[in-house]
Amino acid sequence: MSRKSKSFSQLYDYLMRDESFCFSKNTYSNPRNKKDLIHEFMNNSDFLKTSRGRNYLYHELLSLEQNNLSLEKQKEILLDLVNKYLETRAKNHLSFAVLHTDKNHIHIHLMISANEIEGDKRIRLSKKEFSIIQKDLENYKNQMYKCLNKSSYYQKAKDLTKEKNSEQELKNRRNKTSKKDEVKRDLEELLKKATSKTYINNHLKNNGYEIYTRGENIGVIYENKKYRLKTLGLDKLYTSKLKELEKIKDREIRREKQKQDKSYSKENARAR
Repeated sequence: MSRKSKSFSQLYDYLMRDESFCFSKNTYSNPRNKKDLIHEFMNNSDFLKTSRGRNYLYHELLSLEQNNLSLEKQKEILLDLVNKYLETRAKNHLSFAVLHTDKNHIHIHLMISANEIEGDKRIRLSKKEFSIIQKDLENYKNQMYKCLNKSSYYQKAKDLTKEKNSEQELKNRRNKTSKKDEVKRDLEELLKKATSKTYINNHLKNNGYEIYTRGENIGVIYENKKYRLKTLGLDKLYTSKLKELEKIKDREIRREKQKQDKSYSKENARAR
């Protein structure tokens, strides 16, 4: 689990709620000295660029399945597995580990810095990288500790390559322009270019569109499907464009009438 705030102190208190065995890696402080240890984690996080919503630490957990081994033997095995895990998962990160035996099974909580020692970048493992670490650790446990039941949980992990391909296909579908978007774009370009109502009607007809009205609603039919201008967000543009074209038409009619009046006046003057 990742945390998007510098809640090192809060997590430390949660992990150390009971008197427990603990240790840390890549730190100078005694892990039981909360003030000094948290100071180290905080100072290391200051090297990161401030960014809202980005991780500062990870809270992870490792455990053993139920078994008949003594508590001491379980501790020995689990501590070895944790060290092996940290060597691969967070070799150059600050880490703090606490062992708990308060549940039915023994487990260890980990607090891991998001960045390496004095690193200015957050290190985030991909699903594939994390899966490989889990699988390798499980193989190590099966080989080294025959006293535990052999497990194959992480060996059955789903094919992440297929998952990645599926995610890409979904992304492509989302980015693909829909027919509705194509109709909207075409009509929007038409209305912006139109110089007359005749131009609009001819363009629509030549490109397979048909205007329809139903009550106060206006829309187009394209490939046997109706698209309301209001739904497309073009109703106001269409109305304003028609008003603009009407004004242009009226202005041209007035000019033509003025020309005719002037021409008529000149003819009358000549006749006199």
